[in-house]
Amino acid sequence: MPLQSSGAISLSEIQDEFGGSNPISMNEYYRGGSNVPSTVTAVPASGTIDMADFYGTSNVQNISTTNFAQNNGTNNAVFVRDSLTAGIVPNLQALMEVRLRRADPYVLLEVRERNASNDFARWYNTSNTAQTLSTSYVTLGRFNLSGITSIKMDWTGPTGSGFGSCYLAGETNGPSATYDAVDNTYRTVSNNQSIAFAFTAQSSAECFASNVRNCSTVVTAYARKSGYADTSLGSYLLASRVTATSNNCF
Repeated sequence: MPLQSSGAISLSEIQDEFGGSNPISMNEYYRGGSNVPSTVTAVPASGTIDMADFYGTSNVQNISTTNFAQNNGTNNAVFVRDSLTAGIVPNLQALMEVRLRRADPYVLLEVRERNASNDFARWYNTSNTAQTLSTSYVTLGRFNLSGITSIKMDWTGPTGSGFGSCYLAGETNGPSATYDAVDNTYRTVSNNQSIAFAFTAQSSAECFASNVRNCSTVVTAYARKSGYADTSLGSYLLASRVTATSNNCF
Protein backbone atom coordinates (compact mmCIF):
# COMPACT_ATOMS: atom_id res chain seq x y z
CA MET A 1 0.00 0.00 0.00
CA PRO A 2 1.18 3.61 -0.51
CA LEU A 3 3.42 5.22 2.07
CA GLN A 4 1.90 7.85 4.34
CA SER A 5 1.49 11.40 3.02
CA SER A 6 2.77 13.20 6.13
CA GLY A 7 4.83 12.66 9.26
CA ALA A 8 8.01 10.63 9.68
CA ILE A 9 8.99 7.96 7.15
CA SER A 10 11.69 5.46 8.04
CA LEU A 11 14.13 3.70 5.76
CA SER A 12 12.61 0.39 6.81
CA GLU A 13 9.15 1.56 5.67
CA ILE A 14 10.61 2.55 2.30
CA GLN A 15 12.24 -0.85 2.09
CA ASP A 16 8.97 -2.60 2.95
CA GLU A 17 7.28 -0.81 0.04
CA PHE A 18 10.02 -0.90 -2.59
CA GLY A 19 12.33 -3.73 -1.52
CA GLY A 20 16.11 -3.45 -1.31
CA SER A 21 19.14 -4.98 0.35
CA ASN A 22 20.47 -5.00 3.89
CA PRO A 23 22.05 -2.87 5.16
CA ILE A 24 19.74 -0.27 3.63
CA SER A 25 21.25 2.42 1.40
CA MET A 26 19.40 5.45 0.01
CA ASN A 27 21.36 4.98 -3.22
CA GLU A 28 19.05 2.02 -3.96
CA TYR A 29 16.02 4.28 -4.19
CA TYR A 30 16.63 6.55 -7.16
CA ARG A 31 13.70 6.68 -9.58
CA GLY A 32 14.19 4.28 -12.46
CA GLY A 33 16.69 2.16 -10.54
CA SER A 34 16.37 -1.44 -9.45
CA ASN A 35 13.76 -0.74 -6.77
CA VAL A 36 11.79 2.40 -7.60
CA PRO A 37 9.80 2.37 -10.89
CA SER A 38 10.24 5.24 -13.34
CA THR A 39 6.54 6.04 -12.84
CA VAL A 40 7.23 7.26 -9.27
CA THR A 41 7.95 10.79 -10.47
CA ALA A 42 8.14 12.33 -6.97
CA VAL A 43 11.45 10.57 -6.33
CA PRO A 44 14.52 12.03 -8.11
CA ALA A 45 16.49 9.97 -10.62
CA SER A 46 19.79 11.42 -9.36
CA GLY A 47 21.20 13.85 -6.83
CA THR A 48 19.87 14.27 -3.31
CA ILE A 49 16.96 12.16 -2.11
CA ASP A 50 14.80 13.54 0.69
CA MET A 51 12.68 11.24 2.83
CA ALA A 52 9.70 13.50 2.10
CA ASP A 53 10.06 12.59 -1.62
CA PHE A 54 8.43 9.28 -0.72
CA TYR A 55 5.22 10.75 0.69
CA GLY A 56 2.26 8.92 -0.88
CA THR A 57 4.43 6.82 -3.19
CA SER A 58 3.80 3.19 -4.00
CA ASN A 59 5.59 0.33 -5.72
CA VAL A 60 2.36 -0.54 -7.55
CA GLN A 61 2.79 0.65 -11.13
CA ASN A 62 0.27 2.14 -13.51
CA ILE A 63 -0.73 0.12 -16.55
CA SER A 64 1.16 1.34 -19.61
CA THR A 65 -1.04 3.31 -22.02
CA THR A 66 -0.90 4.81 -25.52
CA ASN A 67 -3.06 7.76 -26.63
CA PHE A 68 -3.97 8.55 -30.22
CA ALA A 69 -6.47 11.40 -29.70
CA GLN A 70 -6.84 14.67 -27.80
CA ASN A 71 -7.24 13.63 -24.17
CA ASN A 72 -7.08 16.80 -22.07
CA GLY A 73 -10.84 17.13 -21.65
CA THR A 74 -10.90 20.66 -23.11
CA ASN A 75 -10.18 20.23 -26.84
CA ASN A 76 -12.50 18.05 -28.91
CA ALA A 77 -11.45 14.44 -29.24
CA VAL A 78 -14.55 13.72 -31.35
CA PHE A 79 -17.11 16.02 -33.00
CA VAL A 80 -20.20 15.00 -34.99
CA ARG A 81 -22.47 17.59 -36.66
CA ASP A 82 -25.62 17.28 -38.74
CA SER A 83 -28.37 19.50 -40.15
CA LEU A 84 -31.75 18.93 -41.75
CA THR A 85 -34.14 21.21 -43.60
CA ALA A 86 -37.40 19.44 -44.34
CA GLY A 87 -41.13 19.38 -43.79
CA ILE A 88 -43.30 20.72 -41.02
CA VAL A 89 -41.55 19.17 -37.98
CA PRO A 90 -38.10 17.78 -38.82
CA ASN A 91 -36.39 15.74 -36.06
CA LEU A 92 -32.66 15.17 -36.05
CA GLN A 93 -29.83 13.64 -34.04
CA ALA A 94 -26.06 13.30 -34.59
CA LEU A 95 -25.14 10.12 -32.76
CA MET A 96 -21.82 8.48 -31.90
CA GLU A 97 -21.03 5.16 -30.24
CA VAL A 98 -18.23 4.73 -27.70
CA ARG A 99 -16.88 1.30 -26.79
CA LEU A 100 -14.20 0.06 -24.38
CA ARG A 101 -13.07 -3.37 -25.54
CA ARG A 102 -10.68 -5.96 -24.15
CA ALA A 103 -8.63 -7.49 -26.98
CA ASP A 104 -5.53 -9.03 -25.43
CA PRO A 105 -2.81 -7.83 -25.27
CA TYR A 106 -4.73 -4.51 -25.23
CA VAL A 107 -7.87 -2.76 -24.05
CA LEU A 108 -9.08 -0.27 -26.66
CA LEU A 109 -11.20 2.88 -26.28
CA GLU A 110 -13.03 3.16 -29.60
CA VAL A 111 -15.53 5.53 -31.24
CA ARG A 112 -17.58 5.69 -34.44
CA GLU A 113 -20.53 7.60 -35.86
CA ARG A 114 -23.76 5.64 -36.12
CA ASN A 115 -25.05 7.21 -39.33
CA ALA A 116 -22.87 7.85 -42.37
CA SER A 117 -25.17 10.67 -43.51
CA ASN A 118 -23.91 13.21 -40.93
CA ASP A 119 -22.69 16.51 -42.39
CA PHE A 120 -19.41 16.37 -40.45
CA ALA A 121 -17.82 13.67 -38.31
CA ARG A 122 -14.21 13.96 -37.13
CA TRP A 123 -11.85 12.77 -34.41
CA TYR A 124 -8.75 14.77 -33.47
CA ASN A 125 -5.32 13.24 -32.96
CA THR A 126 -2.74 14.34 -30.38
CA SER A 127 -1.60 17.11 -32.77
CA ASN A 128 -5.21 18.37 -32.92
CA THR A 129 -5.43 17.41 -36.58
CA ALA A 130 -8.90 16.41 -37.77
CA GLN A 131 -9.29 12.84 -39.00
CA THR A 132 -12.37 11.45 -40.73
CA LEU A 133 -14.76 9.56 -38.47
CA SER A 134 -16.95 6.95 -40.11
CA THR A 135 -19.18 4.03 -39.17
CA SER A 136 -16.04 1.94 -38.54
CA TYR A 137 -14.44 2.20 -35.10
CA VAL A 138 -11.24 4.19 -34.61
CA THR A 139 -9.03 3.89 -31.52
CA LEU A 140 -8.74 6.93 -29.24
CA GLY A 141 -6.54 5.27 -26.61
CA ARG A 142 -5.11 1.92 -25.56
CA PHE A 143 -4.07 0.05 -22.42
CA ASN A 144 -0.95 -1.96 -23.28
CA LEU A 145 -1.36 -4.99 -21.04
CA SER A 146 -2.97 -8.39 -21.53
CA GLY A 147 -5.22 -10.04 -18.97
CA ILE A 148 -6.86 -6.88 -17.62
CA THR A 149 -9.69 -8.09 -15.38
CA SER A 150 -12.19 -5.22 -15.39
CA ILE A 151 -12.87 -1.92 -17.15
CA LYS A 152 -15.08 1.14 -16.77
CA MET A 153 -15.96 4.45 -18.38
CA ASP A 154 -16.61 7.52 -16.26
CA TRP A 155 -18.43 10.39 -17.98
CA THR A 156 -19.75 13.87 -17.20
CA GLY A 157 -23.22 15.20 -17.97
CA PRO A 158 -23.87 15.35 -20.78
CA THR A 159 -24.38 19.12 -20.85
CA GLY A 160 -25.92 21.16 -23.64
CA SER A 161 -27.30 24.44 -24.94
CA GLY A 162 -29.99 25.42 -27.40
CA PHE A 163 -33.36 23.81 -28.18
CA GLY A 164 -33.57 20.05 -27.82
CA SER A 165 -31.92 17.48 -25.59
CA CYS A 166 -28.76 15.48 -24.98
CA TYR A 167 -28.79 11.69 -24.78
CA LEU A 168 -26.21 9.37 -23.25
CA ALA A 169 -26.93 5.80 -22.18
CA GLY A 170 -25.33 2.40 -22.08
CA GLU A 171 -26.09 0.38 -25.20
CA THR A 172 -25.05 -2.96 -26.67
CA ASN A 173 -26.93 -3.54 -29.94
CA GLY A 174 -25.92 -0.39 -31.80
CA PRO A 175 -22.29 -0.28 -30.65
CA SER A 176 -21.84 -4.08 -31.00
CA ALA A 177 -20.82 -4.48 -27.36
CA THR A 178 -21.18 -7.18 -24.72
CA TYR A 179 -22.49 -5.00 -21.89
CA ASP A 180 -24.11 -1.61 -21.34
CA ALA A 181 -21.60 0.82 -19.86
CA VAL A 182 -22.70 2.13 -16.45
CA ASP A 183 -21.22 5.46 -15.41
CA ASN A 184 -18.13 5.10 -13.20
CA THR A 185 -18.80 1.39 -12.57
CA TYR A 186 -16.30 -1.39 -13.18
CA ARG A 187 -17.41 -4.38 -15.26
CA THR A 188 -15.50 -7.66 -15.18
CA VAL A 189 -14.69 -8.71 -18.75
CA SER A 190 -13.08 -11.65 -20.49
CA ASN A 191 -11.00 -11.38 -23.64
CA ASN A 192 -13.08 -10.09 -26.60
CA GLN A 193 -15.76 -8.59 -24.32
CA SER A 194 -16.67 -4.89 -24.16
CA ILE A 195 -18.84 -2.15 -22.67
CA ALA A 196 -20.38 0.74 -24.63
CA PHE A 197 -22.66 3.78 -24.64
CA ALA A 198 -24.37 5.97 -27.24
CA PHE A 199 -24.23 9.77 -27.16
CA THR A 200 -26.07 12.35 -29.25
CA ALA A 201 -27.55 15.82 -29.53
CA GLN A 202 -31.23 15.89 -30.55
CA SER A 203 -33.40 18.72 -31.86
CA SER A 204 -36.55 19.48 -33.85
CA ALA A 205 -38.26 22.53 -35.37
CA GLU A 206 -41.81 23.45 -36.39
CA CYS A 207 -43.45 25.82 -38.90
CA PHE A 208 -40.42 27.50 -40.49
CA ALA A 209 -38.43 27.63 -37.24
CA SER A 210 -34.75 26.70 -37.07
CA ASN A 211 -33.25 25.26 -33.89
CA VAL A 212 -29.72 24.31 -32.84
CA ARG A 213 -28.68 21.95 -30.06
CA ASN A 214 -25.12 21.52 -28.79
CA CYS A 215 -24.14 18.68 -26.42
CA SER A 216 -20.88 17.56 -24.87
CA THR A 217 -19.53 15.02 -22.43
CA VAL A 218 -16.08 14.10 -21.12
CA VAL A 219 -15.32 10.39 -20.87
CA THR A 220 -12.42 8.75 -19.04
CA ALA A 221 -11.60 5.07 -19.55
CA TYR A 222 -10.12 2.98 -16.72
CA ALA A 223 -8.63 -0.50 -16.51
CA ARG A 224 -7.86 -2.73 -13.54
CA LYS A 225 -5.48 -5.65 -13.09
CA SER A 226 -4.16 -7.33 -9.96
CA GLY A 227 -0.70 -6.06 -9.04
CA TYR A 228 -1.19 -2.72 -10.84
CA ALA A 229 -2.76 0.58 -9.90
CA ASP A 230 -6.16 1.37 -11.40
CA THR A 231 -5.12 3.39 -14.45
CA SER A 232 -6.87 5.93 -16.70
CA LEU A 233 -6.19 6.87 -20.31
CA GLY A 234 -7.01 10.54 -19.75
CA SER A 235 -10.13 12.61 -20.40
CA TYR A 236 -11.69 12.78 -23.88
CA LEU A 237 -14.12 15.54 -24.84
CA LEU A 238 -16.94 14.36 -27.13
CA ALA A 239 -19.23 16.91 -28.80
CA SER A 240 -22.35 16.71 -30.95
CA ARG A 241 -24.39 19.45 -32.69
CA VAL A 242 -27.60 19.39 -34.72
CA THR A 243 -29.53 22.07 -36.63
CA ALA A 244 -33.16 21.34 -37.48
CA THR A 245 -35.00 23.71 -39.89
CA SER A 246 -38.65 23.52 -40.89
CA ASN A 247 -39.57 24.68 -44.42
CA ASN A 248 -43.32 24.14 -44.16
CA CYS A 249 -46.25 24.61 -41.81
CA PHE A 250 -49.71 23.17 -41.16
